[in-house]
Amino acid sequence: MIGRIPRWLFVVGIVIVASGCDNVSWGGVELSLEGPAADTTISQPDTAGLQAPPDPAVSLGPLLYAGTRTGNRAQVVPVAEITEQGLQPLPGGPEGMEVNDQILQGRLRPGAELILFHQGARVGALVLDQGEIVTDTYCQARPQGTGQLLLSPDAADAERFLALESPRGHPFGPYQELNSTYDQRVASLNLGAEAVPLVGATWPPSLLEIRQDLQILDLAGGAAPAVLATFVYRDQLRIGPAPEDAYALLILGEPRGADFELAYTWYRPVGAEGKGVPRYFSRMDWDGDGQEEILLEVLGADTHWFAAVDRGPERWLTIFQDPCGTPGAQGGGG
Repeated sequence: MIGRIPRWLFVVGIVIVASGCDNVSWGGVELSLEGPAADTTISQPDTAGLQAPPDPAVSLGPLLYAGTRTGNRAQVVPVAEITEQGLQPLPGGPEGMEVNDQILQGRLRPGAELILFHQGARVGALVLDQGEIVTDTYCQARPQGTGQLLLSPDAADAERFLALESPRGHPFGPYQELNSTYDQRVASLNLGAEAVPLVGATWPPSLLEIRQDLQILDLAGGAAPAVLATFVYRDQLRIGPAPEDAYALLILGEPRGADFELAYTWYRPVGAEGKGVPRYFSRMDWDGDGQEEILLEVLGADTHWFAAVDRGPERWLTIFQDPCGTPGAQGGGG
């Protein structure tokens, strides 16, 4: 539980002014906010008596959650269990339904709080007030919790989050979105051009036209920002059917002096493996090893699922993919 929220944290949509008297407009209504004489922290209800009961059938360790925003609220689903051996998938089938119910009743119950992270930084919390089992778009049924966002001001516009059930040693830290530079955009195309023959993909008429996502990542442990891009040939970055000759290619490039080195590729041809288009979801050091891992969302013909990549001793590797999303790309280094 996060207990008392730092005084600079705010409920999304309503900014708490620490001192002075200011008139602000919100939702068409003008409000006069006067600084209180004493403590301005936001007190959360005492949830000491709402601790999660022990799981009666399956013992689960800490879970990694992925969340998306809707207005001033967010929805989260568990991605996997965090273990010393890495991310472990949640079970499917009848056992999976039992585990889903346990997570819903124990971890995602009303009143529970999850710690939110965005682009590697701890940025706030999610106070849950409802839950359900969702089966429509994921490749297997998942428990989903929904609640109120509490975010630091610099992450007020964040749309996607990773979440843990406790801070796990992550203090609040500075966060800043990075915009791509011309050199980084060119580097993503050069890396794509290097990867296409490397993986044996069909050469597209234009790499620029099929580059459908570009991210600049200031990864912990990196000397300078890395580039990550998704190229989609004869298809779109969405859930939906794709022709047999379509493919998805994701590249990660790390700076090496004045250039970038191809550090990871994900290649998935539709004809051989079925549709699986990866795109960046978020990143953080969820296993506490001092290096950030990257979570990918993979878009299939009818559903979507999660995968994760991490820096290995020599190159970045695919360290996790939902079994319900395989067969899939087992990415390697460039």
